[in-house]
Amino acid sequence: MATLYDDIRAVLDRYVERWNAWDMAALRALWDPEEPEPIYVAEEREALIGWEALASYWKVGEPRRSEHFIRFFDLRVRAMAPDLAHAFYKLSWNYFSRDNPLYRHPIGGEVRATTLLRRKPEGWRLFHHIEAPLASLIQLRQAHERNVDPELFEQLERAGLYQRNR
Repeated sequence: MATLYDDIRAVLDRYVERWNAWDMAALRALWDPEEPEPIYVAEEREALIGWEALASYWKVGEPRRSEHFIRFFDLRVRAMAPDLAHAFYKLSWNYFSRDNPLYRHPIGGEVRATTLLRRKPEGWRLFHHIEAPLASLIQLRQAHERNVDPELFEQLERAGLYQRNR
């Protein structure tokens, strides 16, 4: 028998699959159509509230000039009520635009995401989704830490000034 975790993971797997295929009609089908005011907070925009706002966000211009790829990991799921679930996870996003002079190469990042889902006769459906990036100061610090020359770590360890993996 499937657990709540299995059920929610399956919905999120379908969500990611449909997003990566840029099939917005199929993606919308994973949202609760009876929700009067769905909320979607993408990291790159102001909050989208209501079906009209979500539809404008999901609308694909022709010809399509960008590629998107997402994946999720570190999923945590909890029941909030018999028909209400909360999912918390990390979401990796990747983007490439053929016509953007500011970003001539693919870019990507990671956000923390919270999704609320409601159990419907046809299965679990989203009605609330929020993406929360780390503060820019933390992102900058992490980028600087990733770019340290390995030789400096060795020098600091030999001098007893620093120990890795703490």
